Amino acid sequence: MIQYDIMLENAVKAVAQIAYDEASRVCPVRTGRLKRSISKRVFNERPTGRITATVGTDVPYAPSVEFGGYHRRPKPFLETGLEAARQSVPLVFSMTFGGGFGG
Repeated sequence: MIQYDIMLENAVKAVAQIAYDEASRVCPVRTGRLKRSISKRVFNERPTGRITATVGTDVPYAPSVEFGGYHRRPKPFLETGLEAARQSVPLVFSMTFGGGFGG
C-alpha cells in the first residue's frame, strides 16, 4: 500500500508540474511579477490518503488578467495550464501505473 501511495503522489506531482509549466509558459508578462508569483503545492492528507494539488497565484490583479476586465481581454494562463494538466492525466497515470487508464 505504501508503494501505491508514493506512486499516486508522484503522478499527482507530475500533473501539477505540467499545469505549472504551461501556466508559466503562457502567462502574459509586463513586469514579470505575475509569472513569478505562480506556485504549485501538493497536499497528501494522511491518514485518508487523499492527494490534491493546486496551481495558482496570489497577485491581486491575476483574476482580471485571467478573466478579463474593464477594457482588458482575458488571457487565461491558469485555465490553459489546467487544460494541459487535464489532457496529461491518462498518459501520466498509464506511465506511473503501467496502463489501464484510457484517454
